[in-house]
Parts: sequence; C-alpha cells; structure tokens
Amino acid sequence: MLRIGPADVVAAKGRIQGRVWPTPLLMEPGLGTRLGAPVHLKLECWQRTGSFKVRGATNAIARLGEPERRSGVLAVSAGNHAQGVALAAQEAGISALIVMPKNASRVKVAAVQALGAEVLLLGEDYDEAEAAWPAVARETGRHVIHPFTDPAVIAGQGTVGLEIALERPTLRQVLIPAGGGGLAVGSAIALKAMLPGVKVYGVQTEASAPLVASYKAGRHIAVQYGPSIADGLHGDTTPEMVALALEHLDGVLEVTEAATRRAMRHLFREQRIVTEGSGAVGVAAILEGMVPELETAVVVSGRNIAPELFESVLSEVDPT
Repeated sequence: MLRIGPADVVAAKGRIQGRVWPTPLLMEPGLGTRLGAPVHLKLECWQRTGSFKVRGATNAIARLGEPERRSGVLAVSAGNHAQGVALAAQEAGISALIVMPKNASRVKVAAVQALGAEVLLLGEDYDEAEAAWPAVARETGRHVIHPFTDPAVIAGQGTVGLEIALERPTLRQVLIPAGGGGLAVGSAIALKAMLPGVKVYGVQTEASAPLVASYKAGRHIAVQYGPSIADGLHGDTTPEMVALALEHLDGVLEVTEAATRRAMRHLFREQRIVTEGSGAVGVAAILEGMVPELETAVVVSGRNIAPELFESVLSEVDPT
C-alpha cells in the first residue's frame, strides 16, 4: 500500500524550490458568475515544460542515490511526464530514456528530445507503452520514475495543492484533472491537511474514465477507452491509486468531450490561456453545472497541445 502524508509534500516543496515555479492562482470572473461563487485558476499550464509534471519528476530525481544517478532514469509517458523527467534529469546531469506510445503528440516527442532525453516509441497507445516498459527497465538497468505510482512523484505533484492552500485558505472545493491520479491524490493530501472541510474532486472525460468507474465501484475495474482531446489523461490507473483516491478524494467527476473542448475555448477567449484538453476538464465540470455553488479552485494542468489541434478546437462553435 502506498503511503504519502502531508509531511512528504512539505519535504518535496523544499527539494523543488528554485527548480520549479510557484504558479499563479488567477480569479476568473466569467466562471465565477456562472458558478455563483469565486473561481480561481491554478495555472500549471504556465509551469516549466508547460505542465505540473515537472514537480513530481524533480522531487523524485532529487531523492536519487549515487547508484541510481549513475544508471540513469527511465520513464513511460504520453508526453508531459516525459518532459518533466527529461528536464529534471538534464539539470541533474543524468541520462534519461523515455518510453512513449507511437500515438504520442509530435509536439511532446520533439520537446522531450530537445531536453536531451532519448525517446523510445513502443506500443500503439499509452496502455501498450505502459506494458512494454518493464522489459526495457530490465534490459537497461535504469531507475524507473513512474508517472503516478512513485511516492516521490505523488508528493511532488502534491505541492500544487500546498500552494493553493497557502494562497487561498477560504476555498471550499478544488477540481483537479485526474489520469492515473497522482496529481489529484497528492494535492488532496496537502489541501485536506491545511483546509479542514475542503472538498477535492478528480475530473476525467467520458472517453477515458477508469478512475471514475473504479471510484464508484470501490475497487479497481477495467474500462474501455475512446478517442479523447484530453490525451494526457488517457490510460488506466492501478489498484493502489484507486485505494488512495477512495481515501483522499471526495469524488471523481466525468465530463463530456464536448464540454472539455468548450472549456478550452472559454479559457482562451476569456483569459487568453492556452491549455491542452487535459488541463481544461475542471473548467468543463463548472460549465456542465456539476459542482455546488462554493468558492472553487481549478487546476489547469498543462498547455502542451499541437498548434493545429488547438486552432481546430478554437474554430468550433459553442452550442447555444
């Protein structure tokens, strides 16, 4: 059983300070009017590498011993964790090999390579890449930094929630994108330790909702996947992460693909914020009227999207 506590998140904050940016918490009046309560956007899309993932990667690499540093690190990712690991490894002066699926965004693959990491494309999608990496780890002897089951990664992601709680202690609820669950769970651990009574919800899309189904069932269950604008959230979680979600989250919300695309347009048109689909699911939950009228923070988790795809989303017409 994975065990991560508030002290682990506080320790992670100390390790990553000066290497990771504390991101803004911006009030968004349009969403506040729609919800009937203040809404604040935690702009991890303005983080280094364009995503919160650099937090967990930096904390994990900072904790490595000399043998692990010499062997180098290995990660599996659809893109954002890959960039976080690549940057943290580059700054630590160690070698990084990233396993990515063949359907990974070309923008994300190029960004990982630009940070000096070697990319190995395996599997048609993230789940196939996830299944392939253990063999690569055995062959290379590298230290694995898992995107959401590594306790150091979860604690590092939790610094998002820690920053939110320190800046806005009046919050009543927080909406957090959830793929494997590391960001949502890590942040919930910090938020609930500092803000008694705060509600924390993970958010997934209908096309990729394993944590939604597992949370409802009270155990890890398999689901089918469809094409998603929120590719960074695509893929399964694990029984251990489901257990942590059941312990620390107040629910996992399921938004539509259409609402996610609409949320991307809203963020750009109202605040000129560029976000990938994964980063917009919390806003989609507000647009779909899924949360109560309480002061809310929404984590906008990343901005790494191919320009032509973003332009396509912006060109769509909102339903009246």
